[in-house]
Amino acid sequence: MNPQTFPIYRKLDGFSRFYKIESADLFIEATIAQGEIRHQPIQAIQYPEKLRIQDMISCSFSYVPMNEEEITKYFS
Repeated sequence: MNPQTFPIYRKLDGFSRFYKIESADLFIEATIAQGEIRHQPIQAIQYPEKLRIQDMISCSFSYVPMNEEEITKYFS
């Protein structure tokens, strides 16, 4: 398995959900509510949560990489 370089940025295609993956068991989810960007850190404790992070990293399902403009807009 290749070592990952964090942070890794992903978004859920078709939804306004953006992710900054900080480690194999921690990510920050950015959502837009009432025109405001809100951040929620999520610690993966249980195995299904850790699998979700791996899906994000590997771009499985509807997770896709974010571009530089999106990264700046949602995580700067």
